[in-house]
Amino acid sequence: MIAGDFKIANFNSPRTSRHTLIRARPLRKQFEQPWKRLINNFLPGLTAFTLDKPSEHKYDLLHAFCRIPSTRKPWIVTFEQFLPRPAGDRRDSFLFKAARRNLTSENCKRIIAMSDYAKQKFIEINHDWHPLKDVLKKAFVIHPNVPIYASKGKTYSSDHPLQIVFIGHAFARKGGIVALRVADKARKIGLPVVFHLVSKLLYGSIIYTDHPDKQRYEKDLKLLELPNVIFHGKLTYPNVIELLTKSHFQMMATLDDTYGFSIVEGFSVGTPAITTNVCALPEFVHSEGNGYLIELPLNESRNWISRKFYFEYCGEVFQRRRNSEKYWEILDETYEILADQTLELIIEIVNHPEKYTPLSEGALAQALDFHNSQAANSVLDNLYSKIVNV
Repeated sequence: MIAGDFKIANFNSPRTSRHTLIRARPLRKQFEQPWKRLINNFLPGLTAFTLDKPSEHKYDLLHAFCRIPSTRKPWIVTFEQFLPRPAGDRRDSFLFKAARRNLTSENCKRIIAMSDYAKQKFIEINHDWHPLKDVLKKAFVIHPNVPIYASKGKTYSSDHPLQIVFIGHAFARKGGIVALRVADKARKIGLPVVFHLVSKLLYGSIIYTDHPDKQRYEKDLKLLELPNVIFHGKLTYPNVIELLTKSHFQMMATLDDTYGFSIVEGFSVGTPAITTNVCALPEFVHSEGNGYLIELPLNESRNWISRKFYFEYCGEVFQRRRNSEKYWEILDETYEILADQTLELIIEIVNHPEKYTPLSEGALAQALDFHNSQAANSVLDNLYSKIVNV
């Protein structure tokens, strides 16, 4: 059975399987947000467990994603960053501790981190937990997987505009503001570049890295009207893949992104990435190999250092700091620095188009060698068989 966070499951479970995969029925969407508010306010730690409706089907093994199940059957769990959820100031909650104890149970067979970054975060969060050493014997890394759509790398000629796509519903956090500033700078110097933006335009107080005052972003959002910007809004998956196929680069100047699934999807069609050096991204994006990493100042955990406004403070203290003029100055300066770095990279490619094809070939090779869904199907199927002895 597949249960838990279904977005994570989509990239980390078999796409096809020789086993029968049963997907648990999640709570109805109209109840999702009220449930989250209730849980966060009154039952911290409950999000560590799966909240899926029980299936009427019998199953031999449960594969949970970012949630720890409570079952007598054998189970494994794949996680992206924190295990159990949540972390930080909720680590002392009864439910957090109860979920963590489940990791020591005999029927917890494997703990799968999506990246080396995720495994390291797990160790950091649980560093003072006595059973950690034994639990880590169950832990290993399997990177997310995608279908491969391309058979060869792409080319770029300076006879036509360079096509760059940004994909991210959390618009400011993922780098949409940076993309708009790069578009404006490129237009002012006459650089032949077209920017495609795919987003629900979520920003402000609902996104943890953003300044809560949405008016701070109005000046940047007016750049959506630039002649070298095409705003697509929300697209279906096939349309996203088509746009990635037609684009020369995917740009994601993110402030915080546990993994970056869209980048791997771009690799599957030979589209290299321009992204930041945060979290797990340097594990599969290699500068001048399959794209470029632009630099943010990081702490020892590979997080942007200004995340301290979120993780080192909580409650009213966090809200006051996040609302401050100082925090906007930090964000504004960071957006500008990332935009300048990205513009330099784009100018280099426009002036030296021969450098592009090796990047595209590197992107496709990365997808084939490390994120190939066919290989992941085999690895996970064999793991399932070993656990249930079939």
